[in-house]
Amino acid sequence: MAKNKKDIYWVRNDVFKNSVSLPMWVWDQHASKHAFDKYPASEEHIYQTIVDPDHAHRSLDPFVLGDGCIFEKFFEAEQQRFLVPVIYEGVAVPEDYEQGGKKGRVLSGYFPGKQNNSRTVGPIFWSKKPIDDKDSK
Repeated sequence: MAKNKKDIYWVRNDVFKNSVSLPMWVWDQHASKHAFDKYPASEEHIYQTIVDPDHAHRSLDPFVLGDGCIFEKFFEAEQQRFLVPVIYEGVAVPEDYEQGGKKGRVLSGYFPGKQNNSRTVGPIFWSKKPIDDKDSK
């Protein structure tokens, strides 16, 4: 359990070269909230989704609109996509965090239900480049 709101579990760069932290208090709240989900989320799910996402969505959450990005990654073991909302500091327009150099904080991380497509998850604006099978032969 985090003793101080400033205690950080880890800090990693996202795909846009922003410094994203997972505060311990967020992890503590997140872990208890999702402990009984069909697919319990782990710190590793959050970490992998931040550093190696498949997609990035605009946040439509009115409280973080423009300041937030939702990273998405598909996990084979669970056969589910995993979402990690991140809020960034000092963002005037959403494109600011795409340029890198911002500080962000994980808000949560979860496997949405098949019918649970949140109204706060906006359109995809970035996707990982697909691996070209012809180039790997």
